[in-house]
Amino acid sequence: MQKIFLIDGHSQIFRMYYAFMRRPMVNSKGEDTSILFGFTKMLLELIAKEHPTHLAVAFDPPAKTFRHEAYPQYKANRSAAPELVKAALEPLQEILAAFNIPVVMIPGYEADDAIGSMATQWENEDSQIFMVTPDKDYGQLISQNIFQYKPGKGGNEVEIIGKNEVCANYGICEPDQVIDILTIWGDASDNVPGIRGIGEVGAKKLIAKYGSLEGIIEHVDELPQKQQESIRSSMDQIMMSRFLVTIKKDIQLPLTLEDIEFKG
Repeated sequence: MQKIFLIDGHSQIFRMYYAFMRRPMVNSKGEDTSILFGFTKMLLELIAKEHPTHLAVAFDPPAKTFRHEAYPQYKANRSAAPELVKAALEPLQEILAAFNIPVVMIPGYEADDAIGSMATQWENEDSQIFMVTPDKDYGQLISQNIFQYKPGKGGNEVEIIGKNEVCANYGICEPDQVIDILTIWGDASDNVPGIRGIGEVGAKKLIAKYGSLEGIIEHVDELPQKQQESIRSSMDQIMMSRFLVTIKKDIQLPLTLEDIEFKG
């Protein structure tokens, strides 16, 4: 059985940045090495514990993506990435090269699109694919052979989320229904509008009852007046929100599954 690990590099960089913020590690030259230390430690622990047969790290490219092209306000409310985060990218790529772990960075697409495409296109009955990330958006990609490997917080154990777990969490039948829950819920950190006045709990209930965004719109007259008004007033942005939260699965990949075989 192949064990394929696809790491969302930027989510790990930010995780290490915040983990060491109060007690940074500084070398003899006065340089903050916290992110590099934390990321490398995570890699070594993952390799020792999980014995991956295949391993790759995906990073967001520095330029804008197809989502920015379609919706210029995408992530417009975010402040610039901290200098330590930006400075970590190049030395991290050198560290990964020393490990012989391929780095995947596809112009025009985010790391989650690269991972979504790799996981979906490489899925087979003889493999288990683990997407290493805390990001809730990855729930939509989970299947019989694709799992989310969610790093533990504050020393807690890793959480492995499969189809049963994601469906139980959201009260849904299929993981791809996560797309419509995120569409309704929106995402303030990415500036995805969603439907005003309906948050996580409301989105879960609506999708659990009606199955999809189309099902909700079809039965909008059955909803409380306030929800009806919110949905009707959001019609022009609902489909854009769905477009923004949907992870791509069909990118032409710059490497093959054989290219990420981990030799240790």
